[in-house]
Amino acid sequence: MRELCPHVLNWPWQFKVYHPGLGGVLPAVQAFCSAVIQREEPRRWLSLLGPSGVGKTHIMKQALKCLTSANGRGLWKIPTSTGHRGPQMAHLIPAVDLEDFRAARDYAKYDVIYIEDIGSGATMDKGAGAVLRNRIAELLQLRSNRWTLLDANLYRGEIEKQLDGRIASRLKRDGSWMIEIPDEVPDFWDVSHS
Repeated sequence: MRELCPHVLNWPWQFKVYHPGLGGVLPAVQAFCSAVIQREEPRRWLSLLGPSGVGKTHIMKQALKCLTSANGRGLWKIPTSTGHRGPQMAHLIPAVDLEDFRAARDYAKYDVIYIEDIGSGATMDKGAGAVLRNRIAELLQLRSNRWTLLDANLYRGEIEKQLDGRIASRLKRDGSWMIEIPDEVPDFWDVSHS
């Protein structure tokens, strides 16, 4: 792995490490963003797994902003046969953005996607929940060797049981970053912040 690119190093990250269990989050996000901008191979995933309220979505949205800024400054372009193009990025909320049965195939082509709360369909009723779980699994199957950010209020073992064992396996494949935030990390708003 290369050093962090200057754009990522100088980005105004706002993530408070208020518990030791959060110590690996920002370095993993920064490494992911640098790898994307520097077009490192293989293209990998960044997964933040753990309790709600600890900043997973907050930091993932910052990662997308950092990448969007890198594109706007001409630091990250996608090579084509005729030159370069800007990257396609998307932020997905599965229960909304994967309603259409074609959506998974469409989003699979994007250069970077952030899938917020992949476990959101795990507790839904059997009919709607099964459809959503299948669409999440299909999308993630198609995202192999594509830059992908995802978070969940589930851990890897729960993803394996409740969603799909193949997804759980891919969370760490090819050097992907997976951070499992310990369950004892309290909600950010439940602790005193001075």
